[in-house]
Amino acid sequence: MVLEPEVTIGQSLVLINTNSGQKAECRVVAAKPGRDGKRHVAFEFTSADLNFWKMCFPTAGTKPMRRTMKVMFGAISTTEIVR
Repeated sequence: MVLEPEVTIGQSLVLINTNSGQKAECRVVAAKPGRDGKRHVAFEFTSADLNFWKMCFPTAGTKPMRRTMKVMFGAISTTEIVR
């Protein structure tokens, strides 16, 4: 994450997901200065059972889902392609 304020490794932060309003405590694990003067900060959540980003991942060993895609071709004139 890119931050303007200075942070130190081991520092505790509280992140707020602006979409859900959920708050989560995390700890800074790396901080490097960027060219723009801001800091690139890596952090880890203090709670492992948290779904802060509201993302779902398949369980280990799950086979990939195969989707069939119907392709429809319409009539296209050569003048439309050349544009």
